Amino acid sequence: MVNFGDEFQLSRWFNGSSGSSSAHATDSEDGDAAGLADDGVAPSASVNLAECFICHMPNPEYMSTNTAKKAPPVPVCSVGCEAKYLEMKGMRPSSDSRNADPNHCFVCQAPKPEYSVSTCGTVTPVCSKECEESFLRRKKQRVNADGPDAAASKRSKSDNAEPAKRQRRTLNFLGDQLLDSSNGKGYKSWWLGALTFYDFVYQRHGMWHSYSISNDVPRVDPCLVKFATCNIYRELDRSTAYLRKHVLRWQQSHQGRLGLREVLWMAVVFRYCNRLETFHKIKGIPSSDDFPHFKKRLQAMAKRTGGSELLAGDRELTVVSYLETLDKFLQNIDETTVAVKECTTSENIFETLRKFQDNALGSFTCWQVVCDLMELHMLSEDFVTDDYVWLSLDARKSLVQIFGKNRARPSEYVALAQLLQQRQLQGFKALQVDFPFFMNQKLDLKNIGHALHSFQVYRNMKLMEHKQIHKQEPGTSQPVVYSSRTYMMDSENCEICTHPENEDELVLCDMCQRMFHKYCINMEELPPASWVCTACKKLQNYPHEGLVVEQEVISID
Repeated sequence: MVNFGDEFQLSRWFNGSSGSSSAHATDSEDGDAAGLADDGVAPSASVNLAECFICHMPNPEYMSTNTAKKAPPVPVCSVGCEAKYLEMKGMRPSSDSRNADPNHCFVCQAPKPEYSVSTCGTVTPVCSKECEESFLRRKKQRVNADGPDAAASKRSKSDNAEPAKRQRRTLNFLGDQLLDSSNGKGYKSWWLGALTFYDFVYQRHGMWHSYSISNDVPRVDPCLVKFATCNIYRELDRSTAYLRKHVLRWQQSHQGRLGLREVLWMAVVFRYCNRLETFHKIKGIPSSDDFPHFKKRLQAMAKRTGGSELLAGDRELTVVSYLETLDKFLQNIDETTVAVKECTTSENIFETLRKFQDNALGSFTCWQVVCDLMELHMLSEDFVTDDYVWLSLDARKSLVQIFGKNRARPSEYVALAQLLQQRQLQGFKALQVDFPFFMNQKLDLKNIGHALHSFQVYRNMKLMEHKQIHKQEPGTSQPVVYSSRTYMMDSENCEICTHPENEDELVLCDMCQRMFHKYCINMEELPPASWVCTACKKLQNYPHEGLVVEQEVISID
């Protein structure tokens, strides 16, 4: 099993060995190492890639080979540490002034240069007039202070000039990385691929966060607004909120009791159909006692519509086979409930549900039910949640896109998803963004899997946008134009008093999408952003109550 803890060895993980004979020159994709432009030297097996070679800061983002191609590559956290390493080896960084370190003179490497020279739009830091002239001589541009072209090359105090910008590993690569194929010249670095994924996660959750504050169009990639994608936090999806709403109402009608048997049943009925509009027309998710009436209503609706568009997906599933499977599941629900209750991991529950009628429900439905049970806290306190995740075809293709086909092998899928889950804070820091974590909860493993599915859909959007449909992976989900389902809220009244009046006083719970008059729940003023009701807080076991105030941080240039 791969160890992704504090002693994580990137080179060993890439190659499955600690021997120097199998180490890569860079963190490039296995099959492409020989064809890279930076034909670097392989790092020594004794080098710890988990910390900076100079200052030992953990998780450095750079390799020294980015500026000195023939230098033995070592991990460095900054261009300053890179310069120190190259000086130790008697080497010099690249003479490209666009890669200049703003904290050191480009010519003599003196720290904190006071001046900068601007040539052809590039600002280069220098510490003195002599260094400036030396730099210009290299460029074959002698400065003439009295000449008419003096303005083309001018020296200024750093306080009055824009500091030189390091041009390596900037965010400009994200778009290209997203469109690159996982075959051949794909991602040169799993970390660059991961940053592209984290950038999508940031934008997609930022879109939800922006809508929670105002109705203005969020400043994200326009294709995310045009096409439908799932929320990053699964519990914020409208379908998940719809199920939670009916679970809470069932609990309220049964004196606050909430049994695993009934929640399991409602989750299976809902997820096996997986079409929210169908349940909205039938007026809700049926309990086990209401199933006979639900069957009659669904059969009548199928006769009127021909059964089309009542069930989601491209499955060979009809209304008749759907109801027959649910009949059999209801007959065995007590036995299944006992088996689920004895499980201690998400994988155990997943396999237990798959055993029913030889996986009659399908793997997708089974995993959705597992996630529902975890989110509704229907399992024991010692239940292990982050040891396993089932991944759809789109999610698996996303892992290949991020890590490369030679690393993203089926046996490593879960470990790679865990790596993305563990490195999320580092990823958002590298993107220089403040991620608005919902209820201060980091993304768990099931939400990483959820996001990986949508990431592949997002990539297909961008490929279609750039007229590169031929690069789309076979069998992956195609973009679907977004269609709002807010009309489903039109029939919602206050959950407490059930009265429809005073709409301006209504507040929406983000997790169950039930409506409440603020005076019915003793709320003094409407929240400016996200809000979660008391019942959902108790059900989710969140430590905080009431208003969640999050700063608006989403601004994609």
